[in-house]
Amino acid sequence: MKSTDKNNSSTDLSHHAYLLIGNAVNRDNLISIIEKTYKTSAQGNPDFYIRNYETFTIDDSREIKILHNSRPTIEDSKKIFVLTMNGITIEAQNSLLKLFEEPAEYAHFFLVIPSAHLLLPTVKSRMQVLEGEKFVDNGFSNETLIKEAQAFLKSNVTKRLEIVKKFVEEITKEKKTKQDAINFVSAVESVIYENSKTVDGLKKNKKTLEAIGLVRNYIHDRAPSVKMLLEYMALNV
Repeated sequence: MKSTDKNNSSTDLSHHAYLLIGNAVNRDNLISIIEKTYKTSAQGNPDFYIRNYETFTIDDSREIKILHNSRPTIEDSKKIFVLTMNGITIEAQNSLLKLFEEPAEYAHFFLVIPSAHLLLPTVKSRMQVLEGEKFVDNGFSNETLIKEAQAFLKSNVTKRLEIVKKFVEEITKEKKTKQDAINFVSAVESVIYENSKTVDGLKKNKKTLEAIGLVRNYIHDRAPSVKMLLEYMALNV
């Protein structure tokens, strides 16, 4: 496993919080690598926690804290948390931040999320980003998806609404999923950030980024109106 930390070219368990941009496929690859690298097993291991969330909430964070506070079942072993989520609330992030700042020496956290933009900068700053050929690309940064996001942003409002209509129709026909919509929103946001590299650029696009952030937050709800949210994005970018 590779890390973007310049002072540590390879990931070991000397750090306590890691971030992997991806989905269930990436998670499974990560678990396999952890098992092989650290000679442990996820299956039947009371100190190896694997959790999947649609949206990670403050209640979920409290549960993780409780699990974290108890020492490993096996003496001198590690507690490993692999948490996969499509969304995470601000309250939950602030709770995790405190946990990442003062973790137990035996605890190590791996967060798997579809986009780094879901996390607060303060949370990301406490984590190492995992990267490397062993992790399958999740698609939101895929070249084709980025090009679609760029075309969307260059289009006029009428054309953007047509794109949204077609997108929603494909979801209805089960040719696309809610996750595809989440990835598309993340790609649009990524392009906007790429085009706003300066402080002035970020100020200029502040309202646009706020609109994207609103869409991103609500689209992770249990039953969001994807059509309404994508239309809102189309009208505000």
